Amino acid sequence: MDPLPIYRCHRALGTLTIDGVLDEPVWRDAEVVELVVADTGEPPRQATQARLLWDDEYLYAAFQCIDDDIWGITTERDQDIYNQEVVELFLDADCDGHGYVEIEVSPLNAVLDLFMLWRDDRQRGLWDWVSEGLQTAVVVDGDPTQRGTPDRAWTVELAVPMSDFFTAPYLPPQSGDRWRMNLYRIDRGIERDEYSAWSPPGRLNFHTPSRFGILEFTE
Repeated sequence: MDPLPIYRCHRALGTLTIDGVLDEPVWRDAEVVELVVADTGEPPRQATQARLLWDDEYLYAAFQCIDDDIWGITTERDQDIYNQEVVELFLDADCDGHGYVEIEVSPLNAVLDLFMLWRDDRQRGLWDWVSEGLQTAVVVDGDPTQRGTPDRAWTVELAVPMSDFFTAPYLPPQSGDRWRMNLYRIDRGIERDEYSAWSPPGRLNFHTPSRFGILEFTE
């Protein structure tokens, strides 16, 4: 397998409004990464860019998804939206490989937030765990309620409270701290599905903590 990637997450030197529009100058300070096909590492048919920033209160993430057929049904929180189209953020703040935060967002801005337990290739989601203060916003260039319409893209912006990462050695993080992280996207095409990842797990199972990349906090 390829070496684990490192994402150097810069401190946000300015104010961010979580509205799904990445027009604040501070986003220009964020490193941009491209997701690849989860099992092969090849470029996907539908490209996804992601970027992150942080401050003492939040970890910020943004996904920009090219999508010629955007699709979503559910609008309620804590539903099985992974059976539709989503982007996903997994964070293991103490790097133990056994417990991590999972946040999913759909094109309809439906949210699934879980705390995951993992051991011996078995996972269990704690569905009653709630990310208090989580902010999400989605902007869609197309119509996610109709299949086959001429869609173009959708953008997700998140602010995850630092208090969610209660297993971290330091909160707020210190410059140089490293957590484990992965970024994902599920695209439900009419002809076939596509699973993308920042650090490809080498299989179609995102719950592979050994393949989470490294999130390094920098000033």
